[in-house]
Amino acid sequence: MTEQPGAGPVIVGVHPEQAAAVVREAARLASALCRDLVCAYVTEDSYLTEWDRAEVRDAASLHPGDVEADDERVALELAAAIGAALDAGDETSGGDSAPSWTLRILAGDASKALGRVAVELDARLLVVGTRGKGVEHALEQWLGGAVSAHLAHDQTRPVVVVPLHGEPGDVLAPPG
Repeated sequence: MTEQPGAGPVIVGVHPEQAAAVVREAARLASALCRDLVCAYVTEDSYLTEWDRAEVRDAASLHPGDVEADDERVALELAAAIGAALDAGDETSGGDSAPSWTLRILAGDASKALGRVAVELDARLLVVGTRGKGVEHALEQWLGGAVSAHLAHDQTRPVVVVPLHGEPGDVLAPPG
């Protein structure tokens, strides 16, 4: 018997310079399912968290205690960018308002951290974007694999992958 998707929120993986379309699509899904939206940011240099013992790793991944000043700044900028992207989506969606949303900071390998928060929150589904194009993104995928592929392979709940074919300048960047 397979585990049923949870009754919790829709979780979307976010990172700086990500296509805003991913967050907007996750918000549309959350609204359609009458769920809250949790935007989950996995700090960039926290992958060593995965080397800790399981009980230490899970706590450090889901509730990082020592957030670097840079990561805190990035999270604040991301929160502003997510708010701006959702507000822009409200203007173009014909009056549908964005769901209630929060930003969570996580640590560790991105796909594993997203999977852990999905279990903790009993998520209904996970939403991620595809990688961008170019040599840098190809090298990242070759070295670490795609988060979407890892999630699709390892998750017991639905994973929605939003293709990134949108406007090149429509990214999660601080408003201004």
